[in-house]
Amino acid sequence: MTAPPRTFQNISYAELLACAENNPNRSRTLAPILRVNTEDTSMLTLCLPGYSSCMLTPANHLSVIACIQDPIYYSLAAPNARLQQLIDLSTSLQLRTDELKTSSLMRKRKKIYELIGAVYNGAHLDDKDNAELYAGLGHMCEIQFVLMKEAIHDKIEDDSAPIVEDAVKGEVIFSSDPTTWSREKPVWIADFRGRWVAVPTEGGTVCLLDWLNGIEQRGWIIQWPLVEGTKVELVERLSALPSWKETDRKLIKDVLAQRMGRILTQEIAAHCIVSRMQR
Repeated sequence: MTAPPRTFQNISYAELLACAENNPNRSRTLAPILRVNTEDTSMLTLCLPGYSSCMLTPANHLSVIACIQDPIYYSLAAPNARLQQLIDLSTSLQLRTDELKTSSLMRKRKKIYELIGAVYNGAHLDDKDNAELYAGLGHMCEIQFVLMKEAIHDKIEDDSAPIVEDAVKGEVIFSSDPTTWSREKPVWIADFRGRWVAVPTEGGTVCLLDWLNGIEQRGWIIQWPLVEGTKVELVERLSALPSWKETDRKLIKDVLAQRMGRILTQEIAAHCIVSRMQR
């Protein structure tokens, strides 16, 4: 037997709305879907036991700030909630660039304003713009950033096993002069291009100095600041330290300036904790 032909009835939009209003199940919604991240977020390879990497979507500087403000909310927020968070952040941060008028970033205030808008719109920033934007955000949000740049995955090999572990190498950059950092402000480690933030898990506490020493031993290049002064002044300061050798007098000024910057940074870092939650 052949099925009888189907008949269709035209229904007006008003009638459709009326049917919807009379639907007894109209208030029901789908149960939320729990998203489970199965990727390994441990940061042991970056000398951060007790920390995990919060992967950022979209990957940019605004997401870094949003995550730092509330890592738990950020990790659980739906995409539309994150988008609204970034809209609010970009607006408020652009308004706050007026605060830079009284800082060393005074002349870069307008550029930082524009960079915030560019990041929100998905623009790609070059290295200089990345560094300047982190400097501005760090000043406005009272955050001291340690940035990890251009990570390269290498394989370390030895005679006993083909591959021992995955190693990561690159550069460590400070968002501002670390010799002037405050012990009271939080220090956060983040990806230079805003792909992740190191977030402390239960019991995660690492001294910044210990981390810097450990990551340098793993092959990372730390961009220690250059201390201003003449060569005579630098020699005078360094020669008073136990590590000084008379042969060091032959070193050029920039090498001595960086050595002094390293020493002063380490003194500050000894009193800083990585990723201390803001109150």
